[in-house]
This record gives sequence, structure tokens and C-alpha cells, in this order.
Amino acid sequence: MYQNQKRDVDRMDPYRPTYLGTYEGTVTVGDKKRRYLVYIPEGARPSTAGVFILPENGKNADDLWRDSWWRMIADTEETKEKLIVFFLEPENGVWDINESYGKPDGDVAYIEQVFLAGSQRTKFCVHEAKFYLTGCREGGVLANMAAMYNPAVWAGVATVGGSQVNEDYRKAAAEDFCTNLDGFTDITHRLNLKKSDIPMPAWVIDDPESPVGTDNGTADYWKHACGITTNGSLTAPDTMTYVRTQEVPYAPNQEKEAFRVCTSAIPGGSADYANLLLRRIWKDFLYRQRRWMSGPGGDLRVTKDPVADLGMEYHCEEIGGWMREWYVYVPEQVKQNPGKPVPLVFAMHGYTCSAEIYCGNSEWYKVADKYGFILVHPTATPGVIPNISIPVGSTDNAATVTYAPLPAWNFMHTFENGPDENEFFRALLEDTCAEHQIDRSRVYITGHSHGSVMTQILAMTMPELFAAAAPCSGVLFQAEHMDVRTLPEIQNRGECEIPIWMFGGEQEPWLLPAVPEIDNATGDSIRIWRGNNHLTPEIPENWEDGWLVNGRWHDLHYAREDGAPMVNYTWVDYMPHATMTEMSFRIWEEFFSKFSRDGKKVLYNAVQ
Repeated sequence: MYQNQKRDVDRMDPYRPTYLGTYEGTVTVGDKKRRYLVYIPEGARPSTAGVFILPENGKNADDLWRDSWWRMIADTEETKEKLIVFFLEPENGVWDINESYGKPDGDVAYIEQVFLAGSQRTKFCVHEAKFYLTGCREGGVLANMAAMYNPAVWAGVATVGGSQVNEDYRKAAAEDFCTNLDGFTDITHRLNLKKSDIPMPAWVIDDPESPVGTDNGTADYWKHACGITTNGSLTAPDTMTYVRTQEVPYAPNQEKEAFRVCTSAIPGGSADYANLLLRRIWKDFLYRQRRWMSGPGGDLRVTKDPVADLGMEYHCEEIGGWMREWYVYVPEQVKQNPGKPVPLVFAMHGYTCSAEIYCGNSEWYKVADKYGFILVHPTATPGVIPNISIPVGSTDNAATVTYAPLPAWNFMHTFENGPDENEFFRALLEDTCAEHQIDRSRVYITGHSHGSVMTQILAMTMPELFAAAAPCSGVLFQAEHMDVRTLPEIQNRGECEIPIWMFGGEQEPWLLPAVPEIDNATGDSIRIWRGNNHLTPEIPENWEDGWLVNGRWHDLHYAREDGAPMVNYTWVDYMPHATMTEMSFRIWEEFFSKFSRDGKKVLYNAVQ
């Protein structure tokens, strides 16, 4: 019944989906097998959005797939966000809207298991910041219940005629500690966060013609979670919008405009799968915010398309036999002085992601706006890194899987007919310098995760081109597929110092040890970079010396004789495998802005 296909990676169209069409999946809930459907539209890109659809009683996943308009919305989305659609179904045609909180084999557990399955990137890649829930009638009640049970993994919930969540269930969720904090597992409750403390963008659409369609306190629950204390405003003839006005807990990594709850009353709105409202639900509400990792419970921010919202230049050109993609951001203050040479920052995404993703979660464009430099976000080409273990939901849920071909930097030269990344970055630098006035003494590189390794490869093999480097969630990893020390170009590289600032999170021990020691990868990376930058001795005499602690930040700096901090490492308390706006500002203000290059010499200006 369902058509699907698998395609090879096309070097002239590398970002098209490898798997296409509709797939049936099953999950185990207690001792039962339950099914769901996934739809992957043509044009779905890596790290796109995923929307979970829950129907009313009496409807199943096949009905949804056939009769709802969600596939049409996915097919016709005009931006690059051609969403993946998950069609779920009630067991035996009836959702248990009165199930007890935390029931291990109930409907909420089923939704949880489909979420975990949907987080595995074997056929498609939904980015962890872009999971959304929506439901109609009884399915809407379950959508709200699932969002209350595990709030930190969803970026929004919208329900039509399904707002009557059992009061006992709401109270139990509100009083329960939130242990899954979006990449950070707080099993000891050291942050003392309850599930009702986790903000959730929500649109509660009442329908008096639905048997469960009149709000009994669900909207107030979500307003409390978002910290909303003021009256709403009429933003459409049928919609009141409530937005947080108080400062958010983790500014500047969160935006209070994303802490919003909408309420509507639309008689008959839940009829026919709520089809007449679905485009609004997606474009006007769910799409408008993302939950980025970094702070406990994730950092809600408003979605900004790099081109449509930020005015970035989009490039897609053939380089080295591959169509390559990148965005260039030129701040207004730079445009107003086109003849003035300005610094340039390259910022690279991690494995499975894209330039659009790193633009959003790092928010380097805000730093560029404030300080007046040009920013380039490139996208890697798809490749397969086997046996990757990535945490899903929390670090306790890591699973070793083989992913579909997804964007990965080919620094190990292991992808069949893969690109030469050094060639790509040289071409990218020359292209940017030809189109814009760049101060070539002030070119910098940074990146997250897999992009952090790419950053260090460039810093080691082409250091004369860059004034400083800042790899985030990244040291010199020693895993087989990322041990760059074995590469000939690393072993035979020339002598040229380059300042480096490495970052790690306390909550990513599966990837890197937060605290450096002589026999772990973090300590070994510091040793290598101290040697590269001629700091003696290569191994610090005492790893416990020199730490500066400021809130979440634990900084270690090693300077040369003139005070230039040539080797730096920071670990961030309760930080998962992520990056954040505050980190980008620190990198520029405290590090990049202080350095420039004159040939093989690195110049340092502490007051710049």
C-alpha cells in the first residue's frame, strides 16, 4: 500500500533524502507491539522538523495518512523545512485519556517509544530541537498528556478540541521532578526542576462540538510553565496570544518571545482531522519556535530562517566535484561601509546537521551584528560514520546504530569519492574574500562536535590562514573514525602556532571527559596543543592549578610570555552536547577579537 524508495547520494544533489515515502514502524510498549507510520517527503533535508499527529478515537494511522492534510503540508512547505510526519494511532481505536500518570504500558508510553524510535537517524534525521506534538479531540488530550510527561523534548504542542486533561494527571505532572532535561539527565534533582517548570509553547484550540473540547485548566498549566503572568492580546480574530514578559532564566540563550501560549475557541474546528486549521497550526505556531539544547530543559528561541528572516546570502556551487552549500551573513553596519576590511568567522555544524542548524543554535549572527564582521556557515556533504552512539532524550538512552548518509565532514577521507575538505575551505575563503572586503589577518574558525574536529584539522593543516580557532564540544578525539592524529597531513604538518580555545560540557562524558587528566582525551588534547604552540612543559605540572570558575563556566588558560592565552579549555556545568549563544559571544569578546596574524606570527592585543 505504501510506496517508498532508497536512493544513493547524488554528488550534484547531495541533500535530497536517501529514503523517501511512507514507512511502517513498530514499538514495544510493555508486552505489546504497537504501530505507527512515518512520511518522508521529497525535499526533506537532514535535521528537519518532525511532527507527531494523534487522531481522534475511531481513527488509525492509515486514516490519518490518507485523509488528513499533513502529507500535503509536508510536500508543499515552501522553505527547506519539509517536515517528517509521524502518524500515530490509539490501541483498538480508543485513547485512554484517563490513564494514570506514569503508566508504563499506556498511551503516553507508546508516544514516548515512537519519539525514541523517531530520534534514531537510520532513514531520516529530525533535529532534536524540532519535535512537535499535535492532536485532534481525544488525540489532542493525549498530545497534551505526553507533553506534560516529558516536556523537555518537545518544541511545541497544538491541539484542536482536545484540551480536557484529567486534573489528577496535570497535578501529578506538575509535582514530578523533571529528570530528562534535554540532553541533561538530572536523576539526583540537583537543579530541583519540576516538569511544570519546563516552558512549553502551546496552542489550545477549544471546540465545543468535541466531547473533550472545552478547556478545563490545560491552558493555565502551560501559561504557568512558560512563566506568563500578563494578559494576552488578540493576534487573530479567533486567537488570544500570551507571551512571557519577565526575563528568561538563561538569557541570552533563551528568547522570551518563544515562551508563548495561544488560546482559541473554534466551533467545529476539530471536524475532518482539523484539516482547515493544519496549515495555521504548522506555519503560525509550531514552526515558530525551537528548543535548542544547552540550558536545563532546553533553550526556547524563535525560529529564524537564514535567508527569509536574517537576510543571509545563500550559495550552492560545485567545488571539487560536489555541490557545496554555505550561507554568508553580512551585518548592516558592514554593508554601510563596503570598502572597509572586516574580520571573517567560519562556523561549522556538527554531524547530521547543517549550516541552517548551526546558524540557529549558535546565533553567531548576533555576535556579527554587534561587532561588525562577516560570518560564513558551510554545510558538510552526506557520509556514513558507522556504529555511532548518540544519546536520545538523555545520556542513559544511548544506542549504537548505523545512520543514513547525513552531513559529515570528510576529514578522515573515508567517504567513497568524498570531497577534499581542505580544498573546499580554501575555495570558500577565496570566494568570500573576492566578494567582500576581508581583513585576511583576522580570519577565525569555530565549530561544534564533528565541526569542532574540522576546526582543529584546519587549525593544524592550514594555520597560516587563521588567527585563532575555537572548537566547541570538541577535543582531539581518539575514536577510530575521528583520530585525526593518524592522518599524514597532521603528522607532516609544518610549524606554525595558532591560539585555540576548546569547550566541553559536563553532560557529554560519552564523548569527552569534562575534566582533563594526563591519561584522557581532554588532557591529551591540551598536551598536544601546548606542544604545537611551544608552551613548556607540554604536560602541565598540576591539572588542578589555574582554574577560573564563574557560574557554569570552568576556564583553564595557558599563556605565552606576552600574556597571549594560546591554549585554553573550558567545561560548562550541566551542559549537554550542545552550543549556545553565550558561548559564541565569549569566543569573540574574550578570544577571537584579541588576535590577528602576520604570516607565521600571531599578534595579541589584550585590550581590543
